[in-house]
Parts: sequence; C-alpha cells; structure tokens
Amino acid sequence: MLRVQVVRCCEGVKIWIMLIRITKGRDGPNTLTCIRDDGTTTWAKVQDYFPVHDITHYVVETTLGIPNAFYSLVHDGWDITQFAEKGAGQRIPPQANLVEALVTRLQQRLMPGSDMSVDSYNEEVQAILEGIDNPERRPVTEEELGAMWARLRELLTEFKALEPGGSLELTFEPVST
Repeated sequence: MLRVQVVRCCEGVKIWIMLIRITKGRDGPNTLTCIRDDGTTTWAKVQDYFPVHDITHYVVETTLGIPNAFYSLVHDGWDITQFAEKGAGQRIPPQANLVEALVTRLQQRLMPGSDMSVDSYNEEVQAILEGIDNPERRPVTEEELGAMWARLRELLTEFKALEPGGSLELTFEPVST
C-alpha cells in the first residue's frame, strides 16, 4: 500500500499528507488525482478551466491554512466527484464556501486589467459570502494576498510549461481543527 507522509522532527509526531497530481491531458481532458495518506485515490477528468481552479484552491488553502475546505475534505475521504453532485453545496462546511469565494476572487485577478487592492479583494469576497448567506469570514492581509498571487503565478507557469501527459505534483498537509 502506498503511504505518503512527512515526519516532523519534534516530539516524534507523524503528520500525514496527501499527494495532489494535476496531469495535462494529451488529446482530451486534464486529470486531477489525489492520493491520500492511506493509499486510497480519488480522481476526475477535468476540462481546461479546472487545473487553474484546482491550483488556486491549493494556493489559498495552503497559504491561509483554512480547515475543512476542498483539499481537506478530499484528504478526509470525500470523492472529488461528490463536489459536483446535486445538494453538495448544502453538505460542505462554511469554511469550504469561504475558500471557494477566496479562490473565485483570486482567479479573477488572472483576467487582463483586473488588478485589485487588498481592500477590494476582501470586500468582494464578503459580498460573495453575504450573497450565499455563509457565516464564515476570513479577511486576508496585503502580505497574504501578495504571497497567494506570487505562488499562484509560479505554479501556473510550471503547469503551462508541461508537455501533454506531464504532471504537476503538490503535497497537501491538512490543517488541524
């Protein structure tokens, strides 16, 4: 059985992680694969929009350390396809909706001419959350927004440079709640 892990040096505590693999499609869709610490795998064929979205999720979740969002839920056993099922929005925790709003707004920055301040970013995320009546809030600082933007550009550059069939591999350590 495959075990993906990181062992922390302090107090002998083992922290298990998940491997995220985003593979560029050869003559069709891309593939998102998540290999959990227990060796189980979930995957889905995804269209061209989703690698950008999935990489943005990774950046937001790892930079801000928000628990109970997409990759944490996948790590905990959700199948990737469950997020597309009818009624999934009612089953996911408020933190996952928060992260989705943060991701959506950060992705909008990829559009030409859509530079933003940290204040406008936070205001627009709050408007999204109010629109779906989500109670969870987490404003970002200017430093966090800058770090997310820099990491997102770095990872997107790596993914775009891949040949068809190539993969971007990322490790995800879930946040303790």
